[in-house]
Amino acid sequence: MTNFYTYQYLTRQPNKVNTVIWITSIVLVVGALFFAFLFLKHRDDGKYRELTIIMILGLLLTITIQYSQWSKRQTSQTHNGEVVALIKQVAQQEHIKTDQISSNSTDLHDGMLLRLKNGQIYKVGLNSDNSSFTLQTAHLTNPKIKLLR
Repeated sequence: MTNFYTYQYLTRQPNKVNTVIWITSIVLVVGALFFAFLFLKHRDDGKYRELTIIMILGLLLTITIQYSQWSKRQTSQTHNGEVVALIKQVAQQEHIKTDQISSNSTDLHDGMLLRLKNGQIYKVGLNSDNSSFTLQTAHLTNPKIKLLR
């Protein structure tokens, strides 16, 4: 089975995990402030100091995860943007809408496949600096296609 990614899939922003991490960060900030306040109020009780430290360490871990995901998302958007630009050019060349083309790759590379709405599949040939392309008719050895929207 070959996966093909639609134009919409390549252009949308993944944000489900991002929302969970933001909510977790807010909860950790509020918790750290709350326990810091309790620690300052009850200086003799060490449990509030330790809870504050745990909340701050959790917050640092969450911020590190957010940065890592942001970095991956930036790289992914750059690669997806290259494929989106190719899809736009092919759509203009073939006189069809961009949502009628899907790609088997989220990265632009020589040999990737484009599937048009009418079922035609093309192999993309790129030159060495990816500034021009050619389309050649291709056939899949396994005709089962999973379309990711």
